[in-house]
Amino acid sequence: MLLFLSSMCSAVEAENGGAREPNDVAEAQAVTHTSTIAQSTQAVQPVQQAQQPAEQMPESQTQRPMEPSLTPAAAPAQQTPVDQAPAQQAPAAETPAQAPTPASAPATTLPSASTGGPQSASTIRTEVFGLATGGGAIQALEEAKARPDIFTPVDIAQLEELSIRQQVRGGRDKARAMTSPDRFDGLDTALKAADNLLASLPNTPEYQQVRYSLAGDLTVAYAGRGEMEKAISSYESIPENQPISVEALASAGEAYSYVNQPGKAEIAYRRAIAQETAASTDPATRGYQYGSRTRPIDLREGLFYSLTDQNKFVEAGKVLDEISASLPPPNQVRPWDLANDDYLRLNRLRAQYLIYVGQTDAGLAELDRLKQQVPFSAEIRNAEADAELGKGRNRLAKQMYVATLNDHPDNIEALAGLGRTSLNTGDYRNATQINAAFDDTFPENGSVRNFKRDYNAWRAPTFSTTLNAEHGAAAIADEEFSADTYVYSPPIYDFWRIFAHNYYLWALTDLGRLQRIRNGVGGDFRQGPLTVQAEVSRSTGPDGRTGGNGEVEYVFNDFFKATAGFDSDSNELPAKAYVSHIFGRTGQVGFSYADGERRTADIGYTVGRYSDENFHQEISIGGSQRLLTLPNQQINATLRFGTSSNTLQNTPYFSPSRDYSGEFGIVHQWSVWRSGERSLLQRFYISGGPYNQRGFGTSGFWAARIEHVWTFSHDITLTYGIGVGRHAYDGEQETSETAYALLTVPF
Repeated sequence: MLLFLSSMCSAVEAENGGAREPNDVAEAQAVTHTSTIAQSTQAVQPVQQAQQPAEQMPESQTQRPMEPSLTPAAAPAQQTPVDQAPAQQAPAAETPAQAPTPASAPATTLPSASTGGPQSASTIRTEVFGLATGGGAIQALEEAKARPDIFTPVDIAQLEELSIRQQVRGGRDKARAMTSPDRFDGLDTALKAADNLLASLPNTPEYQQVRYSLAGDLTVAYAGRGEMEKAISSYESIPENQPISVEALASAGEAYSYVNQPGKAEIAYRRAIAQETAASTDPATRGYQYGSRTRPIDLREGLFYSLTDQNKFVEAGKVLDEISASLPPPNQVRPWDLANDDYLRLNRLRAQYLIYVGQTDAGLAELDRLKQQVPFSAEIRNAEADAELGKGRNRLAKQMYVATLNDHPDNIEALAGLGRTSLNTGDYRNATQINAAFDDTFPENGSVRNFKRDYNAWRAPTFSTTLNAEHGAAAIADEEFSADTYVYSPPIYDFWRIFAHNYYLWALTDLGRLQRIRNGVGGDFRQGPLTVQAEVSRSTGPDGRTGGNGEVEYVFNDFFKATAGFDSDSNELPAKAYVSHIFGRTGQVGFSYADGERRTADIGYTVGRYSDENFHQEISIGGSQRLLTLPNQQINATLRFGTSSNTLQNTPYFSPSRDYSGEFGIVHQWSVWRSGERSLLQRFYISGGPYNQRGFGTSGFWAARIEHVWTFSHDITLTYGIGVGRHAYDGEQETSETAYALLTVPF
């Protein structure tokens, strides 16, 4: 389907997208770009500049494609700054061209500029408003102010609004074409003019339509400025029965998407599409007075993302079908046609769609095919790197973003992606440099927004707690509750943090009650693949003691990592051991493999020396494999084997001399709800297998639990669940019920 793309590499190279691939020299160059991008005054090249439609070039270089005729017949339909499809227009204030000639000059005639003869007042009004809607609003306003005998104060206000609309258009073009901090000067000037006009308008009904039109202009300007809350406020101030331009609707959709309200974005985009594709006789309702900056494919792409942000994948697929149906047949597309760009965009969206519905490998293969045809397309390469980042392959994605920046030094999306991967790979100083380079220069860019959200979450102090409760399993404890809480400081010199730690355990056993409290303070160091954490602690009560613990983690690559830890006053002993005034020292090592969420494997060894001289050892090995992927559902299989041993058996706590277990499980995950970054996942676990305890034979065990995982704004997460299980201890089958919750809050 993709035509002529191989011959258009040079044009596509100017796109504003991004990609990646790694080496140390290339990465150093990317960091250099970081320090200069905020100061650059070079324009960011538009997508497919060589083939850009005339209306997407600066106005001084283009002929407007829908320039209105200045004849009386053409002007009336263009003079009202309407914002809604004509079928939806309510009876509004009369338009300037339809207004009667002022009573003070009912028969005024003027010399015609072309013939030297008389020209009627109505003809002058028609020509002036036609000039205003055709891009000459400033000149039209000057001519109207010079003829107060023909143009009423309401007429002047409407012309001033059209002048501001023209300023918004020019200011938005400037902001899109520049990367320097002064890129918003034009929009700021237009916003100031709009505020002044609003303040000067009398609060009377005849000016209400001007106010609504200005609200549409402010929606476009604020969205282009990155002030999305203000854009939404302006948009929502326009009654639904009032006309509104496609540009304002598109800007409202963009603003809603930016603030993670994709449901409202969907409504705005659908309304804009219906209006843009309607056979309207009034070009103003289709955004004409802004220039034809927004085409149906732009609106449908926005609608596509708003649907995927709600997990409405069936409807998103239909949007892609609509885009395909709107394009000309491939054999009718010429090398210089916009359809080449549109086919490229369509195929990129199709590849992303496959990734969103879980067919990641197929989507990456499609992106790779596109990259082979258009090797310098930053847009395709960025999409590929984003997909790798979503799979957890941070280092590979980082390399791909660096490679894109080598070819496209001013590509904002690639630099934002490099910032996110820098955070994920422990390259915090590079992330800090990227954040400083962005500063407040690109507040409207979604990729920059995502990076800054992750950066602010990393910079924030963090609170996390894990709660567990269990009833039953009397061999361990009749009743048990624990809370494990950490409070981390913000990063210190990028790589260091300090933390406070509290552990609380309450238990009821046949040997008595237990209350164990342990408080600690410590610090951790995180740089690149290495994380080191150390803590000094003190437990309270009659068995209180001073202890320490630490852990080291090293990430070899995107797949493998190793961990090792030690605790001199472990919290992992059975509750009955603590009741019996027994404490222990434990150590563990582990090695794990993970290919995103599709498959995992791990092996671990734990050893413990208790104060009663018992020597405990445990070995476990297991993994998981994705079995089924549907748009909103996943099914994984898990398999785990384990064995443990103890040198003492006649102990007050459960201490088998040797036991073995094999467990097979199924995990079903369902994405119940999603709205932008907020989501709700439901997971159902069921597992079972054989358990053998030396001296007591073999028996079966099983367990089931259900959990919900909430993700709120600003990376706040909450997980909770309940479960039930049955297991044999010393030959006695016991049923237990469990409940748990995990909360993480970056402040």
